[in-house]
Amino acid sequence: MRNQSKFSKFIAIEGIVILIAFVLMLIFFSIQAESFLDQDSIRYYINEAVPIFVITVGLTFVIIAGGIDLSIGSVLGLSAGTSLMVSMWGWPVWMAIIVGLLTGLSFGLLNAVIITVFKVNDFIVTLGTLYIASGALTVLTDNIQLVGTQDENFLKISDIEFLGITSAIWMALIIAIVLELVLVKTSFGRRIFATGIGETPALIAGISTQKTKFGAYLMSGGLAGFGGVILASHLNSVQSGLAGGYELTAIASAVLGGVSLAGGRGSVWRAILGVLFLTTLNQGLLLMGIDPLIFQIVTGLCILVGVVVDRGVYKFALTRSIETSPTVSVFLGGKKVKSWR
Repeated sequence: MRNQSKFSKFIAIEGIVILIAFVLMLIFFSIQAESFLDQDSIRYYINEAVPIFVITVGLTFVIIAGGIDLSIGSVLGLSAGTSLMVSMWGWPVWMAIIVGLLTGLSFGLLNAVIITVFKVNDFIVTLGTLYIASGALTVLTDNIQLVGTQDENFLKISDIEFLGITSAIWMALIIAIVLELVLVKTSFGRRIFATGIGETPALIAGISTQKTKFGAYLMSGGLAGFGGVILASHLNSVQSGLAGGYELTAIASAVLGGVSLAGGRGSVWRAILGVLFLTTLNQGLLLMGIDPLIFQIVTGLCILVGVVVDRGVYKFALTRSIETSPTVSVFLGGKKVKSWR
């Protein structure tokens, strides 16, 4: 019984299931693919996934607050286009960064205003802004060939190496750590969780749920803008449709990492682990010579299994906590009239 109790506590640790699955996957691919643990290979595929890491962090705040943002992929692509365009015009690198950030923030602001002020469904709003951003990038690339800025400083934004790690990865790591602390250590983070758990109880507690969601969508847009700057610096080329589908990968990663689409549960580090899991999975399958056409099938299956397992573990942990909680009884005149856990 004691061993069972220890196992229950262990398996109930947030994120332990995805972490175990990730470690087992690393062991499997290291055996099946000789070059899997090659440092250059690891650095390459993680560096390629940095924009997804960045937008997943912002999306995590939105989902925990009980919302959804489908526009982040297209906004990231458009932000990449505007920042590269400004750099190609010969503007200073800091101006290119600001333009990319403002592009993302403008869409974050648009989403936030329509959702929180006009009370329009977030799925519909962000689906609309997804198409707006995607269409704007198509128009932009049709009129301007966004290839090859001559500004070396712009190209160095993502590719400077320190301790063998690129600046893009360092920036993603810093963003993840800082915003994880914001989520778990600040009043804003507590308001995010409270809003996602239930808007009515949060309002009764004096929390402005609309302001909280406003901040979450603004953050999501800003991070999409910054991710676009990193992507443009890394590729030095932007085409129509760039980053299309990134939003689905980010959502899948967050869900796989245990961020509840119902809101109120999740963390940045677990969402990042979800991104790392999917990125490593695709790289491992590629090195094993698996047909890339089935990547999406395998990824989809992993997501479904991951969600089902995570949900099952969550219910198991909840049930165990209820079973092991002390019973409180009320006696009246020597007779027990009420008991609860």
